[in-house]
Amino acid sequence: CGNCGRCRRRTTLRCSCRRNGPRGRRSRPELGRCRRRGRRPTPGRRPLPNPVRTRPRSGPRGVRGGGRPWWPGVLCVAVTRTGSPRSRVFDDTSPPRRTSAVQSNDGRLRRVGERLPASEDSGVPQCTYGAGKLLCAVPGLVLALDPADGRTVWRHDVAPGSTRSEPPVLSGGLLQPSLDRIGDLEALDPATGEPVWQQDTPAYDGVRAVGDTLLLTRADGMVTGVDSASGETRWSHRIPGQAVPYFTSFNEESERPSAYATSPSADGSGTRVTAVDPATGDVRWDAELEGALTPVGAADGHVYLVADGVVHGDAGAVVRFTPGTGDSRRVPLPVPVPQAAAGVHGDTVYLMGAGGSLAAVDMAGGKQRWRLETGVSRGSVPVSDGRHVYVTAPDGRLLGVDARKGRLLGQTRPRLGPESDRVPGTLAEPVLAGDHVYAGAPDGTVFGVPGSDPAAW
Repeated sequence: CGNCGRCRRRTTLRCSCRRNGPRGRRSRPELGRCRRRGRRPTPGRRPLPNPVRTRPRSGPRGVRGGGRPWWPGVLCVAVTRTGSPRSRVFDDTSPPRRTSAVQSNDGRLRRVGERLPASEDSGVPQCTYGAGKLLCAVPGLVLALDPADGRTVWRHDVAPGSTRSEPPVLSGGLLQPSLDRIGDLEALDPATGEPVWQQDTPAYDGVRAVGDTLLLTRADGMVTGVDSASGETRWSHRIPGQAVPYFTSFNEESERPSAYATSPSADGSGTRVTAVDPATGDVRWDAELEGALTPVGAADGHVYLVADGVVHGDAGAVVRFTPGTGDSRRVPLPVPVPQAAAGVHGDTVYLMGAGGSLAAVDMAGGKQRWRLETGVSRGSVPVSDGRHVYVTAPDGRLLGVDARKGRLLGQTRPRLGPESDRVPGTLAEPVLAGDHVYAGAPDGTVFGVPGSDPAAW
């Protein structure tokens, strides 16, 4: 027995202690041991060590108390099309515990439970963040989740479809649930999921929400602007210089967004880029740029475009165009990125290519900052908060990369669904909300992890 504090943990052992400091000290260690046996100690003979062991006060990272593994919890909810909506928070690596919460390394409390089985036909949930909720969609269903605990706030059935290529969109204060499906338009209240308006529309081939306007493009090149808040038609006419314009837009332009349409030349030597005011359909600016270009982002008065290399679909350079001055800066890549998906944060363009290549191009410095081979077959559109870059993989993993050094910091475990032999057509783009990162997985779940420390995933 080492001291009185340890002795008192054994009900069969009586101690006689004399206080000396915070722990105290045994006056006659061998006497207390022999009292339990009913005899006095033999002179000159030392008793055996007490077998009582205390739990270590500290341990290596990831171990608490008596060596029990402990890891930060991961928020996850299974999205199902049938049955009552349910959601729980589960610990990513440890079995369920009796305790209701554990303390994570970022100081937040997280509940611990078990993961619910996902629906076999739910597909990869496509999510966005708005109105304080995670707004997610799978084929035939749109639902809102509480980002704090994954609780289902509401759900709404929509026209079934085989795939979901885009998440629902907030436009004009309402949720547009099915802009990736050609058909009648519908707008929902993001707070309750109840329909606000439904509109029968003429045949159209493409639709894009830009600001508070829905842009519908017909096969003959006619474009119609619809008010997202009311469903009423604002304008309808053709766009000069664009035969059949299919628009793109970017969330970075929140104050005065533009709809961008491009038309490459027949020989691929140039691209005409047109920026349209979505509220009126008027052309804000029009420019002829060198090369086959695709807009990938816009912020701070600049438009960022990716130039195709020798092989069609491979990114060979990144272009920054400033409409106000007409200046254009082109940064070639040392090695083309095949089939690149691009995201923009500040003056940096991140390219995720087939085969797992992730590159960061500094447009202010005019060079490629770093390139990382992640090892995934392909990745989603990269999303960055300035400190980290996040991408999802076909097996449901979420990868976190150091945005400054290009070093892989951490990744979540794979979340394969019942159809693991199939590759998803569209990967879910990571969603940033507060200090967390959320993503959908092929097993039909939506999960969230702290974005501050990917190494703890």
